[in-house]
Amino acid sequence: MIDALISTQSILHEDELRQAVDYILHAGQLAFFGLGGSSVAALDGYHTFLRTSINSEYYPDFDVQLMQAAKLTRNDCAIMISHSGENQQTLTVLNQLKNNHVPVIAITSYGRSSLAQRADVVLLSLADQVNKRSDGMYTLIAQLALIDSLFTMVAIKLSNKTEAVMSRVRRAIDETRNEL
Repeated sequence: MIDALISTQSILHEDELRQAVDYILHAGQLAFFGLGGSSVAALDGYHTFLRTSINSEYYPDFDVQLMQAAKLTRNDCAIMISHSGENQQTLTVLNQLKNNHVPVIAITSYGRSSLAQRADVVLLSLADQVNKRSDGMYTLIAQLALIDSLFTMVAIKLSNKTEAVMSRVRRAIDETRNEL
């Protein structure tokens, strides 16, 4: 896992992160897309960004993702997560997003993949796959680290708004817990 994080960090370019953060900050709607194993990272991204003042959405179903993509515009932003960057359903969603001129941030392991070639910003999540049974776990760790990095940078830029939202979220959650 440490190797996956070190490899991902070693090829991360600050200008790509800055561009991704800029797209997110100016988005009317931030949509997360991921299918299969990447749906876990997309759901985590959505869950994480709920703590900001940015409107975000995520749906695990392909058909709903396609409808979601059809509604987005150039004033929104999509974060597409795909290990291979070649899943045909993911590329169908990507085509819809590009037809609508939606800025796309790709999180993928392959810089030459179809997803990476068409995205506006590419953040590579590298994991040396030594063991095929665990490659999904290493890739997921790298994907989550990239999402957390984006969140941290956005939260800092929106610090006052983010603090207010996080406080309201914490209060709402705390009200549902029984006192021990």
